[in-house]
Formats: sequence, structure tokens, C-alpha cells
Amino acid sequence: MDSKMEAANACIAANSKQATVISFVPLVSIPLVHGICVKMIVQLNKIFGIPTDKRFDSEIFYDILTGIVMAPAMAIPVLGASVAYSYIKSIGECYAQAVITVLDSAEQEEIEDKNMIADKIKNELQKIHRQRRIQRMSSE
Repeated sequence: MDSKMEAANACIAANSKQATVISFVPLVSIPLVHGICVKMIVQLNKIFGIPTDKRFDSEIFYDILTGIVMAPAMAIPVLGASVAYSYIKSIGECYAQAVITVLDSAEQEEIEDKNMIADKIKNELQKIHRQRRIQRMSSE
């Protein structure tokens, strides 16, 4: 699992860097950065051996991950690059954490079942999102 985590971290870093470059074009960058997120999720699924399809990858991103970080700040020219980098990095790290947690407890049959593994990953992402929200609220 360590080599997969190293590959996942390299994937997250490469996509975060790409988002930084793209984000210098305010407003236009927001859909491009979201596209990078979907591409990164596809790449992470391959790294971890999660069988998916385009619907799965897009659904995971749009239904769960968009609530983690605010995208509108990417439209501000001075902040755009930093926000885009953090946005991609945060999504990648959350997704990798969720997948590792699911894989650690899933049976091989569950991993091979696209619908079952998708549900497990979505549930884990929701837990992570709730935990982060609670942490933010308690630190304020």
C-alpha cells in the first residue's frame, strides 16, 4: 500500500501544480480546475485499482467533493493560483484517504462491484466531510 500511496501523492502533487498554472486565467479557470479534479480522481482510481466508469468518477466529484472547498475564490486573480492548488490538493488527499479506508475494510468481491465500492467511497467521503466541518466549527 505504501507504493500506491507514494504514487497517489505524486498524482495529487502533479495535478495541484497543473491547477496552479491554469488558474492564472480568472473565471475561465474554474471549470478547468474542476476538470482536473475529475481527471485526478480517474488517475487515483487506477492507482488504487478501483474499477470505475465515467459516471462514477464524475458523480463522486460533483456529489461529494465540491462541498469541501469554495471554488469562487479561484476567480480572484491574486488568490487564484494558491486557492486552485489548495483545492486540488485537498480533494485529492480526501479522496485518497477515503479510498484507503474503504480498501482496508472491503472484501475483494466488494472492490470488484462498481456500485458497492462507489457507495462505500461516497459514505467515507461524507464522513470525512462531516469531520472537517466539525473541526472548522470547533476552531472558530
